[in-house]
Amino acid sequence: MADGGRHFNNDAVRAFCESRKCKLHTVAAYSPWVNGLVEGTNKLLLHVLKRLCAPELGEDQQEEAAWDKLPKSWPDHIEDAVHALNYRLLPALKFSPKELLLGLVVNTPKTNIEDSTSNLRTVDVLAQVAYVEQQRLDGYDEIVRHAIKRKVIFDKKVLQRAPGEVIFKIGQLVQVYRNDLDYTFKTERKLIPKWSVPRRIRARAVNSYTLETLKGAIIQGDFSARRLRAFTPRLGTELAEEQERYENRIRENENNEERGEEKETERRDKERDKDKEEKEDTEEEDEDDKDAEEDDEEDDEDNEENKEEEGGETEDEEDRRSDGR
Repeated sequence: MADGGRHFNNDAVRAFCESRKCKLHTVAAYSPWVNGLVEGTNKLLLHVLKRLCAPELGEDQQEEAAWDKLPKSWPDHIEDAVHALNYRLLPALKFSPKELLLGLVVNTPKTNIEDSTSNLRTVDVLAQVAYVEQQRLDGYDEIVRHAIKRKVIFDKKVLQRAPGEVIFKIGQLVQVYRNDLDYTFKTERKLIPKWSVPRRIRARAVNSYTLETLKGAIIQGDFSARRLRAFTPRLGTELAEEQERYENRIRENENNEERGEEKETERRDKERDKDKEEKEDTEEEDEDDKDAEEDDEEDDEDNEENKEEEGGETEDEEDRRSDGR
């Protein structure tokens, strides 16, 4: 998951993700809350690296000359930092990442060397597999509970803040807040407006939006709703008249789409009714054919009975003639 930066959103990273069967998600820039898990992990990793890069900070033997070399020494401590994070117990999951990944049994003594080198019994293997599955299910359950709890807190905080949840419509004029000016100390930032020129909403994906210029050129990247604010042009200006015409075209297209959907629904209903009638007619014809077959069978049975009766009478007459002779 990346925020659209070129060092992550490029062909090399996408090819790497495809080779590892991973999916690259690009989220809106300047929206760390969208990528909270990764941002939190990065914060912890940086915290551990800071301590490992300067373990003797504030002590007598700390050399001031080595102060400038500290940021460059982090690759030497990255493995130790990752090891510390993998073996720490996560309060939200009640397990460590190492336990969930490898299925280690927690709070138990280490296995003796003799037992670990002996042949494994099938019962022990099945018991370990069942334990690992249950441990991962418990960890996943804790993840879901923790995520729901955090979402409730976040939604409550957002809704309590005026104006609460804001949803922009397609075609609406908005301005984008320039977060990059918050992280610079240049003099011109005091004079440059922090809100951009008007843009238009082109598409929406949950709380992120795709924007376009007033001339219809798509702006690269997604923009979080928290970086946008509605823009209302002054009445009588060319922009106000153009926006009114633009919104009218959108409404006409929406109405045409609705009418098209209604016509499509009516057509499907008619086809469904027609198929139903044809099916009923076919069933009636099948029943009539079945009744006709039954009638034919009854007629055949009656004819056979009549033949048998006539044959019986003929035999009786022959017997009487024989007796008369």
